[in-house]
Amino acid sequence: MIQQPVSTPWQVPWPEGTIARYWTVAGATVDLTDNGRAGSRRYDTKCTGCPHEDSFKFEDSAHRQAQAHAERCRALPRPEVTP
Repeated sequence: MIQQPVSTPWQVPWPEGTIARYWTVAGATVDLTDNGRAGSRRYDTKCTGCPHEDSFKFEDSAHRQAQAHAERCRALPRPEVTP
């Protein structure tokens, strides 16, 4: 029997600007990125399982929200589309 490798969030390259990654209960991730824009809404969160996205002025608020979403999101990771 051939075993298929199991992909984990640590094996997938982090998108540009990602400063933290939270693993959801279903295996997707919530990525926290610094978009580099000074001023309001500098930190973005995006779930790779469901359509949830948000932006925050303060990094600590973004971390808390990303963790909270990861703890309850049950959406499976969306497969990558290949051309």
